[in-house]
Amino acid sequence: MRSWLKAKIPRLVHKCLPALTDARSGVRKFRSFEEFDRFVLEINAKGDEAERIVILSNCYLDDPRLLAMPGDPFSAEYRQAVLDLHARISGRSVYDAQTMEHTPLDIEATVARPAPYALGGEWLGNYLESFGNIIRRLEVTPRMRVIEYGCGDAEISLHLARMGCDVTVVDIEPDYLRIVQNKAARLNISINTLCGDFMAGTDLPPFDRVFYYQAYHHALDHGQVLENMSRILKPDGFIVFGAEPVIDPDGPWRHAVPYPWGPRLDGLSLRAMRTHGWMELGFQEPYFRELLGRSSYTYDKFQSATNPLAFSITAKRRGS
Repeated sequence: MRSWLKAKIPRLVHKCLPALTDARSGVRKFRSFEEFDRFVLEINAKGDEAERIVILSNCYLDDPRLLAMPGDPFSAEYRQAVLDLHARISGRSVYDAQTMEHTPLDIEATVARPAPYALGGEWLGNYLESFGNIIRRLEVTPRMRVIEYGCGDAEISLHLARMGCDVTVVDIEPDYLRIVQNKAARLNISINTLCGDFMAGTDLPPFDRVFYYQAYHHALDHGQVLENMSRILKPDGFIVFGAEPVIDPDGPWRHAVPYPWGPRLDGLSLRAMRTHGWMELGFQEPYFRELLGRSSYTYDKFQSATNPLAFSITAKRRGS
């Protein structure tokens, strides 16, 4: 459940931390990685993780040298520029999802207390509403075949399995799959697990639904992943993207994704990339809409007026 959007709930209370924000804008800017790293060391020495998430989600790196991306966001040249920028941010010369997208986990603790339950009632309430939005948007009925990619601790998929769906979850982290199987056993339900990346599962029987929840933004080759869905989905099946960083280029999060797509520059995402090497991408909305259109998918967005996490995009094949 690692994601920039975790930070959007505490943004509602950032006014409680005025000393750590720009008095004029409520957002703090950093001009260099060195300045940002010093700040992270400072906040790591005090407060708890919930407070750190609030603070980091209210700052971003503002270095014009990072923004010179090629003109065509669908080109191989642009992809390489994204890799070069990720290397500068993460301090790692090569990005390899198989070794860099793993998550340090306490299996027993996560089984007992999944991430949405860890930081208070406001977080939990917003996450549960977000889960409900995804389940509604999936339009599932019992016995439908559903696959979730990048499942993490798979709270949504476990709900679907409990209602009688035939559910498969995919994650690159074996410990997450152990957590899912442990939770499924406690609930006395069946759920299929597959250890792999976003291209796994093409040899399985086709699915009625595919969904990603706070996961698709880890896919460097997200266009290829989308094309791969034509081999995963039944003819009338569709995809739901839940709580992904698809950004209005004129909105309040524009500083986090100042190009069509690429590594996010907000403090929370920068910390994740510099600490773990994760690929923390963001997408401007016009780019994401065109991405779906190029693969012959429609674009249907839902955004709750009161809960930033209750955000989803449904992609159906044109003419279906």
